[in-house]
Order: sequence, then C-alpha cells, then structure tokens
Amino acid sequence: MKLSNHFAAFLATSFATLASAGAAISVAITPPVTAAGTTGVGAFVFEVLEAQLSGKADYDLVDRKRLSDMLAEQSLGAAGLTQDQASKVGKLVGAKYYIFGESKQAGERTAIQCRVVQVESGLLKPVLLIVPNDEDPMKAGDQLATQVNDAIIKLEGKAAKEQATAEAGQKLNLPADAKRPTVAFRIPEVSVTPQARTADPAAEKSLESFLQANGCKMVQLSRPSQAVGPAPAATITVLTAPSPAVPQGAHLEGQEHEDLLIEARAKGVEVIILGVATSERATQIGNFTAARARVELSAVRVGDSRILATTSGYGVGSDLSNFVAEKKAIESATEKIQAAFAEKIIVAFNAPGA
Repeated sequence: MKLSNHFAAFLATSFATLASAGAAISVAITPPVTAAGTTGVGAFVFEVLEAQLSGKADYDLVDRKRLSDMLAEQSLGAAGLTQDQASKVGKLVGAKYYIFGESKQAGERTAIQCRVVQVESGLLKPVLLIVPNDEDPMKAGDQLATQVNDAIIKLEGKAAKEQATAEAGQKLNLPADAKRPTVAFRIPEVSVTPQARTADPAAEKSLESFLQANGCKMVQLSRPSQAVGPAPAATITVLTAPSPAVPQGAHLEGQEHEDLLIEARAKGVEVIILGVATSERATQIGNFTAARARVELSAVRVGDSRILATTSGYGVGSDLSNFVAEKKAIESATEKIQAAFAEKIIVAFNAPGA
C-alpha cells in the first residue's frame, strides 16, 4: 500500500471507530446529599465526576431524569439512601454500579463520602475525599473520578491487570545502546463538534515531549500539521457518515505528500510519524463538557517509506471549555499509547538489516 493511501485510510476509519471501544459499564450517579451549612463544593465535585466518567469509553451513565423518576417511583430520595436500596434501584434502571454519597463541612474542609455499589452483588467500596476550602474543585473532581474508577476496577476484579498494563505502558524496554532516530511529525486533529481549529496539535506535542525525553532528536517541518482557518460546520452525525469530509490540511496527497518527504530527507529526518487525532464532545454535565478522542499513528522510515510501527488508542477529558476538554481527551489517548509505540519504532529502527 502506498504511504499516502495508508495515511488517508486513517481518516476513513477513525470516525467510524471512535465510538466502538467496547461494551461500556452502565453507571447510575445520584448527586450527594449536602448537610446544612456545607458549601456547594460537593455537588460541583460530583459534576466533575459525572463529566469524567461519561467521557470514558468504559462507562455509560444512566440518564439523570430516568434515575430521578425511578427514585420517586420507589418513594426514595438521595437522603438516607442505603446500600440495599441502591442495589434495588440500580437493577431497575439497568445499572451495573450505583454511586451516591453525602457532603459535610469539617472546619476549613469539605468531606465528600462517596459509596460505589456493585448492583448485582451488593458489594460496596467506600471512597472518602477531603477537599480544603482553597482547593481547586475541578482538581478535586478529577481526584474523585480517579478514586471511583479505581473502586470499580477493584470490584470488577481487574486491579492487578490494570496496574500491570499501566506500568508496562510507561516503560521502554530497550538495550542501552539502541540508536534513537531523528523524528518529525504530522498529526493533524479533526473535531466533529463545531469549533475553531488550532495550529498547536495536542497529540503531536505530547508525543514530541515523550520521545525527546527518551533520547530522540526532533526536527520541525515547514508545513504545519494543522491548517489555520475557519472550521467547517460539523455535527456528531459525521461519526456515522460513510465518507466524512476532511478539513483542509488534515492530510496530504500527491505532490504535497512527496514534498513533505523531500523536505524530511533534506533535514536529516529518519522517521516521520503520520497520523490523525479525532475528537468529539461526548456529553454535557452541568457546566462541564466531557469529550472523547481517538488517536491513530504510523511511523514511517523516510529513506524507503517502510512502515515501522502503527498504533491507536482512546482517551477522555473534561473541562468547563469544550475546546479544552477535547484537547485533554487527545492528550489522554496519546499518553496511553506513546511508550509502547516509541519502543516499537526504536526496535524496528535498530533491527538487523533494517
């Protein structure tokens, strides 16, 4: 397959596969009960928790209104909700996990007691988060999301596997004398939600920083990865379109593609990393946007256009800004795959006869 066709195929498949990362775990979340005299930080932190989980491909959140209606039908409220009641309601709304809790003021801090219940078994994992009054509530929400995610992983019996995978994903298992190639990048970003594009792609910057920290030299090419200009109108339906429209500058064909390789060779580039990062707004939780992204990469040896390694991954992010949420999602996807990808590139680059 020609190199330009291989790269163009990324764009044709990435939209269709963005939302197919596997079966999601259904989760129901009830906003925390807030004790008298407590600030609203508990509810705010739970909003961040919802935004983070809803943006993950691993989770599917039960609609708030549906959950509220079911609680009312069962003559239950968030206040005083028990573990058994959470299991009962969770089954009725089809949730695998039910998350609820309460928020209390403790001097200059807010204590958020969160309970994660496995609906079918009734098993419970408590999570406690202490938030100082001067703490950034978004940071606290991110921390709560991490702790809740860890609790679900443990209840799923995946803790050891997840930890081993995470640790392995951040280490380069390479000989000390392995030669590092000189690298250049072209990883444009395409968003399926209406927003302006940027000349500073997040995936490219994240991968560039990681490779540079691991001894690779970087070369900047003259043609930017992201074309600067007004963003085209786009909607979520682009995900299912058979031939999604590609914004100007998303990839190169013909003479432009050959010019890119000629420039790379002239500047001493040994490996060029081509790819695409696609992102979308997943949902809106209160004031927060949850976004998800898919990054697909291909490392190509410039001398003979041989493909040394390919990879892809998903990521999520949340923020008050739609734009920042999507950037965080792209960074998250890149960080998950960059170590293993870098190792494959260097091993192939140093292979005998390569």
